[in-house]
Amino acid sequence: MTAESHDSDSRTPTRCVRLLKVLVVDKDTVYGPAIRLALEEAGYYLNLVTDVHEGCRRVQERAYDLVIVSTSVGTAAVEGILDILSQRVSPPGLIVLADPGELRTGGDGHGVPCLSILRRPCAIDEVIDTARALVGVPWSDHREGA
Repeated sequence: MTAESHDSDSRTPTRCVRLLKVLVVDKDTVYGPAIRLALEEAGYYLNLVTDVHEGCRRVQERAYDLVIVSTSVGTAAVEGILDILSQRVSPPGLIVLADPGELRTGGDGHGVPCLSILRRPCAIDEVIDTARALVGVPWSDHREGA
């Protein structure tokens, strides 16, 4: 056995993990944290912000796989986030939590291809199911003992 083959035999397999990064922008002090907890338990990496300006800054500066924004931050803020995301070459998935008639997308989704609008308030399970539909599930390691 050569030293080269011995080194490759002694290595343990590496874990394959893909973090799916999610930004939640929601002022609601109960619903926002509930979404965060549920998505973290489902394996997503979460940032929750309640400040509109911080949410817009993060959308501009960071690459997220999914953005969830509630109209609790204001419809103008939601429209601003939609505009920011539509300017990206590869925009992330977007879930908008809105009351009926609150958001006017004009049928084009502002150029965001993976846009889903959920009626607020909606079940947390509906948010998780929509997140999975838009960006998939985080990878998990199913090896024995992992």
